[in-house]
Amino acid sequence: MTLFKQMALAVSFIIIIMLAAVMAINYYSAKQDMIQSLYETTVNNISTLTNKLADASEEPALLVTTIDAEFDSGYYKMIDYKSNDGATDYLQIDSDPVEGVPLWFINFTSIELESVSADVSTGWNMVGVVSVTGDTGVVYKALYKMFIKLLYLFVISVFVALLIMWIILHFVLKPLYKVQNQAEAILKNEFVIQKEIPFTTEFKDVVYGMNAMVRKVEEIFNKGNEAAQRNKELLYNDPTTKLFNRRYLMLKMTDLIKLENKTNGGTIMFIALAGAEVLNQTLGRQKADAMFLEIAQGFNDVCKPYEDKVIARVNGTEFTLMLPDCEADEASDVARRINRRFNKLIKANALDAEAVNINIGLYRYKPTVSIGDLLTRADNALSQAKANEADNTYLYEEKDDENSMGKEQWREVIEDSITNNYFSLRFWPTLNAKTKTVDHKVMTFTIDGGENKRFFYGDFIAPAINLGLVSKMYIVTLRDLITQRHEELDGSVCSIRLSNEFIKDSKAFSELSSLFDKHAKTLKFKLSFEVTDSFAIHNIAAVKSFVNLFAKYGFDFGVNSFTGESSDYTYLKELNPKFMKADSAFLLDQSQDSMSALQVITDSLGIEIIASFVKTTDELEQLQKMHINSVQGPVTDSIS
Repeated sequence: MTLFKQMALAVSFIIIIMLAAVMAINYYSAKQDMIQSLYETTVNNISTLTNKLADASEEPALLVTTIDAEFDSGYYKMIDYKSNDGATDYLQIDSDPVEGVPLWFINFTSIELESVSADVSTGWNMVGVVSVTGDTGVVYKALYKMFIKLLYLFVISVFVALLIMWIILHFVLKPLYKVQNQAEAILKNEFVIQKEIPFTTEFKDVVYGMNAMVRKVEEIFNKGNEAAQRNKELLYNDPTTKLFNRRYLMLKMTDLIKLENKTNGGTIMFIALAGAEVLNQTLGRQKADAMFLEIAQGFNDVCKPYEDKVIARVNGTEFTLMLPDCEADEASDVARRINRRFNKLIKANALDAEAVNINIGLYRYKPTVSIGDLLTRADNALSQAKANEADNTYLYEEKDDENSMGKEQWREVIEDSITNNYFSLRFWPTLNAKTKTVDHKVMTFTIDGGENKRFFYGDFIAPAINLGLVSKMYIVTLRDLITQRHEELDGSVCSIRLSNEFIKDSKAFSELSSLFDKHAKTLKFKLSFEVTDSFAIHNIAAVKSFVNLFAKYGFDFGVNSFTGESSDYTYLKELNPKFMKADSAFLLDQSQDSMSALQVITDSLGIEIIASFVKTTDELEQLQKMHINSVQGPVTDSIS
């Protein structure tokens, strides 16, 4: 229960008790005054009654008539007359209910009025005794009317008092709400400084403390971010061209050709510059470096449409452009545009085109290619380009495997699997090597449609993307995950690696939202989802919508395939991932300073670093020395 509700309940209880006490005291005082007034009136009236009875005492019939007449006047509840000689004993009692007053109120009020007695005398002779009780009905009626008015007044007073109390509490606790918002913002990796300082001393101290803490956390993040950027440049950037270096290319290459990340492969270009010595001699070292920078800028401009590209200067005169999802004809066009820009640069600097030139080797690779084959064939293409006197560009493209399935065959297999749900879900563990417990399980799926229709994820994801069937495929598997019982997931966390195409599909978002609305509350496990770091950097708005959707149901979000691509890690604050997965090769390649800077960032944002593709116990031991305990990969089989 919130502090506001607790204080509101406490103050409300006090107000109600106080108002009820005041009303009760007023009611009790009014009741006593009315009873006393009725008693005094009865005492005053009894003398008149005795005189009338004395005059009628000689005639019993007249005596009874006199008593009846007085009783009917309505001043008395009871008249009891007893003569001395016993000749006349007469009693009149009003036993009728009081009109206009409910019985429960009469029972609640319970007025007991004392009887008043007086002697009836004729001259010096006492002829009888009369006892009377005042009519309490008058008091009941008056008290009931007062009770109703007091009740209305009580309700109105309570309402007004509570309203005033709510306004006062809301005003008094307003600074506390802002402090609460600050704390919630920190959990979302948002650093909010409260500028309005409250008047209340205690709240003022709290606000100063929260502001100081927020500034400190933000400063820690900013320093870590700056250090990570500097270390990244030192480790992975060429100082002259600002392009990536060979070290980064080799780390990133593994990720770029992973089966689950690519559609139908891509193109790698090897570009070799001839005449670097001429450049230095003709232009001088400074201008030559400026020309290298312009060449690099040309590469970036020409390759801008390719989101996951990597452009690297692998040595002084050679460059590598790796362009995922780049078809052969597109790659040839990129090469032509590079040649045109380079030739313009040669003319602008008045250089000899025969002395200073470039050669471009292109290799159109398939997603199944190994890194070794990729580099060898790209290098062969560059050699062919250098050997060709007529053309400085050579494209090497492998022919499709005769046994491979065509587009329409894949369409039939995938659509049939979607219609009949031939997808088989599998779950791979992420383990904490220190505690030897499962952090979460990662879902993947295969096609199991019977004989000759069994395919791994890497076999069909590329055709599915090219056919535009990814969203439908994922919705079927996610519906299976959410609506069907998977006992191995009970009480655990299941993480889903969502395809980039699925996240871009607005229809997929609405279908997933509908699934969550219907079934999220009945899940026996918790969900999280992952996207690649590169995709998150370039599609923050789309990823953010999924982050908000999952957060709505208490689910988490994580980043996978992290390679430190971004030059600014503030995007992590906005997306607020719970974990970050990076290839063990990338993590082990970091310098001590780089790793420290990265961990400062993740610690300040509450992000857990998870090492993926950990193969050996030696790698695991090195990672644990870096305080990374959560791992994925073959090494998990050896963790008992």
